[in-house]
Amino acid sequence: MDTVHIGAVEVDGLHIAYRRAGDGPPLVILHGGLEDSRLWADDLARLAAHTDAIAWDAPGCGRSSAVPDHWSADDWGAAVVDFVDALGLDRPVLAGFSLGSVLALLAARRRPARFGGLVLIGPYAGWSGSLAPEEVAARVAAMRATAQHPVQSWADEFLDTVYPPDADPARRALARAGLDDWRPATTLRLLDAMLVDLRPDLPSIDVPSVVVRGERDERSPRQSALDMVAALPHARFIEIPDAGHDCAGRDLDRVLVDAARHAASGGPGR
Repeated sequence: MDTVHIGAVEVDGLHIAYRRAGDGPPLVILHGGLEDSRLWADDLARLAAHTDAIAWDAPGCGRSSAVPDHWSADDWGAAVVDFVDALGLDRPVLAGFSLGSVLALLAARRRPARFGGLVLIGPYAGWSGSLAPEEVAARVAAMRATAQHPVQSWADEFLDTVYPPDADPARRALARAGLDDWRPATTLRLLDAMLVDLRPDLPSIDVPSVVVRGERDERSPRQSALDMVAALPHARFIEIPDAGHDCAGRDLDRVLVDAARHAASGGPGR
């Protein structure tokens, strides 16, 4: 597998770190909440045989600068666009997992022509656009609790909702290790982005899109994913058998490579 390199760019005064491997059509991975690009390093190494694969550390995550106090959901979308611009990428595919799916949609809402495709993994049209009000309230309370209590008091319960019992233990262990480095302040800054309702914006996001969900996903509702497919102008649905919320692996690799190749050829992913 190819070597994964670590780099950084300056984006509107913020230091944004990333991991990168390979040479080919550009693919940008936006990680989920309570993690950073480290969790995707092995995926990058596999994807490098077919793509120029890049995974950022979102502001407030990994090696990147802290999130500015004043940031709104629009600022998160702008940061993704500016990150892509800073790297000089030509219409990359944005692949966003969980939180990253919201950030991908915010970026595509802002500048749809800038992107060759979207892959929305374990997706949300924002929590308010995908979950019932009582579930939104429960998610907000749970996220606030992670910022107020030691990681060991909530980590395993959280990860149980992300990974099925028979999921790859090495990936889960890496996710658990990453929680020890998570910054509680980032959790509170992310809530504005997660609480959006992007359903009214989906019909205007004229970008070839693939909505991907693990068959055993406990966090992102299946019906919400199907509703996103129906609302986006050029979208299709893929469900990965036996996978949970984090459905990374060879099946997802194939989806990502296919999307990147078709974006580079000017056609929709099939």
